[in-house]
Amino acid sequence: MGEPRGTTSVRRRRVLRLAPAGLALIALAVPGHSAVAASGPDAPKSAPAMVMMPTGGGYEPETLEAFGAAAAKRSPDATVVIAVVPSAYGDDLPSRPENIALAKERTAEIAATCQAVVPAGKRCVGKLSILLNRADAMNPKQSVALRDASLDGVYILGGDQGIAMQVLANSPAERSMTAAYRSGVVIAGTSAGAAVESRTMINGYTGPNGAAQGLQKDATLIWWGNDGDTERGLAFGSHKAIYDQHFYQRGRFGRTLATIAQADERFGGKSPLGVGTDYATGVVNTGDRTLSGMFGQGSVALIDYETFAATHRWIGDQGYLSARRILTSLMTDRVRYDLNERTLALGGAMPTISVPQPYTFPSSANAGTLFLGGGNGYGPDVVTPAFVKQTIGVTTDPANARMVILSGDYAGTAAEVGDKVKSVGWSGRIDTYTYGRPGWSTADVANADAVVLVANSPKRLATAMADPRFRAMAAAATKHAPVVLTQGAMTATLGSRWSPVPRPTSDNYEDVAVQTFKVGEAKWRPGLGIIPATLVPTLNNDYLWGRLYAGVRADSRELAFGLTAGSAIRVPSGGDARVIGGSVVSLDSRGGQSWTGANKSMGATGAIMDVFAPGELVGRR
Repeated sequence: MGEPRGTTSVRRRRVLRLAPAGLALIALAVPGHSAVAASGPDAPKSAPAMVMMPTGGGYEPETLEAFGAAAAKRSPDATVVIAVVPSAYGDDLPSRPENIALAKERTAEIAATCQAVVPAGKRCVGKLSILLNRADAMNPKQSVALRDASLDGVYILGGDQGIAMQVLANSPAERSMTAAYRSGVVIAGTSAGAAVESRTMINGYTGPNGAAQGLQKDATLIWWGNDGDTERGLAFGSHKAIYDQHFYQRGRFGRTLATIAQADERFGGKSPLGVGTDYATGVVNTGDRTLSGMFGQGSVALIDYETFAATHRWIGDQGYLSARRILTSLMTDRVRYDLNERTLALGGAMPTISVPQPYTFPSSANAGTLFLGGGNGYGPDVVTPAFVKQTIGVTTDPANARMVILSGDYAGTAAEVGDKVKSVGWSGRIDTYTYGRPGWSTADVANADAVVLVANSPKRLATAMADPRFRAMAAAATKHAPVVLTQGAMTATLGSRWSPVPRPTSDNYEDVAVQTFKVGEAKWRPGLGIIPATLVPTLNNDYLWGRLYAGVRADSRELAFGLTAGSAIRVPSGGDARVIGGSVVSLDSRGGQSWTGANKSMGATGAIMDVFAPGELVGRR
């Protein structure tokens, strides 16, 4: 059952041995193996290899070809027989004919793609099982294709995983699928068809929640696999992994982090592995023992609360996740992962990672109090009132105090901030300046009572940051002004490096999110170095989780910090940094390793993630 908020989970873990030099290391390897085909070479010779191939989304050739090749390898004769299950489509009766027609098209597409990769002399045959409603699933005649003795593969189409399980759970159709899986038939699926392949299943968000709320306890709808009802994944679904789909594309790191924390409570401190498969990307699960053979365009994220005995609790009425020592990996080709031992092998090599070490938020050169803002959020603005209150508190004459607002992109950005500070109680003077407009270079930031450095457009800000005068002015503000607030892209520039890549738009945000996990996407430029780390604002709103990994890849000696929109890190001079407003995530790869996948995706292991809730000190102590 779930634990009360504000308590820490109790865990039972094996003891890690210390290396001779005193540095605790753990080898993430299974000696003698590298990533191999989907047929499951580790299965006992006396039993068929049981294989699942969850794909994060789409029907791209790379993923369908991987499935076709696996089904063909299973086939003992000249015909590769594939059954297609469209249960995630549902059965809104007026649209039933349309859904059947679409499912037939997908069946033909899957068979045709299979045909393109099978050896000469073999042919692929697709058979649609019309299982769109409960009556279909309860009618054994509709499951004939799933009981075919020559069946080699089953492909579960995308749609809505909750609808799929309402159709299939405890039905003859599900029993036929279970028998097929246990006989060695390859089970694959995309999107919702991947989600149902884990026994405990993520069934979307609750109410109006989305990626922005993913790090909150009640934001995700979880169908638990151990409570005996039909709200679960498939009967034969993985017990050792919980799959999430469209993982990078839709910013779902947060919801899986919170889901695995809840699974830790649910399963008595022995949580499954979080496995995030992205669009056009999948992985092979053999016998619920190993993950291998990553296929497609991206990588697969692994979220592990067990290896380093991660702890967590929930903070506040909104149930913000607070967690420490979460081991994460980005799985590319040539990687093999043992689900029992929680160990990883890379092309036969044996990566080693160190036990997470303590740290505090990196010291900065600010003379007063620095607020590092994560950008505008969806809810109430907590950061601006805190900044104004701090300024009034250190000013001897607030009514005559002077605030400078310096925008690195547009005049409207500065004006918006000015309106906000007035609305929360600022009664002093406000001087606004915008880079490139008349008078900007005369802004006296060093002698102001408070300074706001702001920019929402990284592309526009790049011009300002290329000007030594602007850089010097921003640095002078942080070093001399009593109180400084940075917001949006300006926050990123205070770190060691920052990305000038434009923020995503409503038309391309999913594509941008996927690309952040590719090598070189960030196009790093030197930051001001006020904070010796990588700072990533708008982490949740813009789906920029990949920038955290790119940051630690650029310099593994430094940490990366992701600030959710609406949050900030309050950094007093010479004091401990603390979170306000929302969540902050850190990534620490000082004891990890990184590599580049064949498709130019970032690979990583030993990347330790911590999640900080509002009010918490930032650091691992």
